[in-house]
Amino acid sequence: MKGKFLAVALILPLSCSGVKAVKRIGGQAVMYGMVYDDENLPVKNAVVAVDGKPVTATDVQGRFILISKKRETFAVAVEKSGYEKAAGEFVFDPMDVLHFKLVNADQLLYRAEQAMDERRFAEAIVLCDRALALEAAKADAVYLKALAYYQLRDYKQAASILEYLESLGGKKTYIDTLREALK
Repeated sequence: MKGKFLAVALILPLSCSGVKAVKRIGGQAVMYGMVYDDENLPVKNAVVAVDGKPVTATDVQGRFILISKKRETFAVAVEKSGYEKAAGEFVFDPMDVLHFKLVNADQLLYRAEQAMDERRFAEAIVLCDRALALEAAKADAVYLKALAYYQLRDYKQAASILEYLESLGGKKTYIDTLREALK
């Protein structure tokens, strides 16, 4: 049976890295967590769920506190709209700090652009798909995906993606330039 969990959003500025002694609140141990994005910026208002139940949200510095009496293994998930979900298991240990990294569509697109620059076209397509899962109508991700298929010489797929891009109202000059290259 899983232990009872209580969580509190951190409001006071304190450093999680400086935890030297086990902090206790009413006889229960405290464990800290931090949530950052792909650029190492804090993610505020991310929902933290333990064993499938939302228990807290991150503060403006991306921090949160978990409180428990038991040193058990728990499943934790961190979610925020516009970001990919992060999840894993951890053993409640007040001497550890949980770290989560969330990534948004723009950050995935930046990674896709880097992959294109390094001629890793299949990876760029996967990254574009991940960005599009977060923002389905993200025209720049759609265009980059078409360009990656073009580089892989899958012209039929590239043309199909360009049609979708056109339906989104993508820039006609870019679409026409790539369509011309497909001929």
